[in-house]
Parts: sequence; C-alpha cells; structure tokens
Amino acid sequence: MKMIINLSNWIYRAEKIIAMILCFIILISLTLGVVFRYVLSSPLTWSDEAAMFSLAWMTFIGGSMTIKAKSTPTIDIVTNIVKGTLRKIIIIIGYLLSFIFVTYILYVSIVWLSSPNILIQRSSSMAMPMIFAYLCIPVSFLFMSIHLFEMLLQSLFTAREAD
Repeated sequence: MKMIINLSNWIYRAEKIIAMILCFIILISLTLGVVFRYVLSSPLTWSDEAAMFSLAWMTFIGGSMTIKAKSTPTIDIVTNIVKGTLRKIIIIIGYLLSFIFVTYILYVSIVWLSSPNILIQRSSSMAMPMIFAYLCIPVSFLFMSIHLFEMLLQSLFTAREAD
C-alpha cells in the first residue's frame, strides 16, 4: 500500500508541474497569436491550435488532480446523515464505482487509440500527429485510476472513517 501511496503522490507532483507548463504554453501561444495578428498583421497559424491542445491536456490532467485533492463535486447528503461503519461502507462503494468507471474509460480510450485511422490523423495547422493530442485521455485516466485506487485502499485499510 505504501508503494501505491508514493506513486500517487509522485504523479500528483508531476501533474502540478505539467499543469504549470501547459498554462505557460497557453499564455505564450495566445499572446503571440494576438501580437502577430493585430500588431504585426501576420497571423500565426499554429498558436490557436497549440493553445487548444494544451487546454485539452490541462483539462484532463486537472481532472485527475481534483480527484487526488478530493476536490471533486460530491453529493454527500447520505454520508452526512449516517455515521460510523455504514458511512465508511458507502464511501468505499463510491470509490469502487468511480474506480471501475475510470478504469473502463481508460480501457475504451486505449482501444480507440489503437485503431489504425488514429495514427494517420494530423492537425490542420501544425501537422502534428493527433495521437499526441488524444493521449491526454488515457494518460489522465491512468492517473485518475491510480489516485482512486490509493483512496480505495486507504478507505479499506484504515480504522478511521474515510473522508
């Protein structure tokens, strides 16, 4: 269990760095796009696309970070009413269902990216292989599944009530 906790914590630290880099890329590419379009009258063709792909990556990585930080929106009316073991069981069931869902989406995204037509797609402005943009889905859902697995294990093997 200690290994999963360390892995989840390491991934979370990496996600923070990735999110900062992606924010910087969005800021720079959009700023350059505006400057080149309106000041130099020579628009960049790639700036919007770079910002869009960075935003997609940041959205999915941010989703994984919210799971780790336990910042996702929840409907906690039931867990606020019940206490003790029943509360812990309900929370474990919630983590288990979330883990199953996230793992299923991870599987579906891997199957989708394995199709041959994905490998030949290219972005219109940068001519970048689209697989690099699409990889945000399986990567982030892999991270989410690791975070949820850690939370599930902690809920199962700790004596205190789960958060």
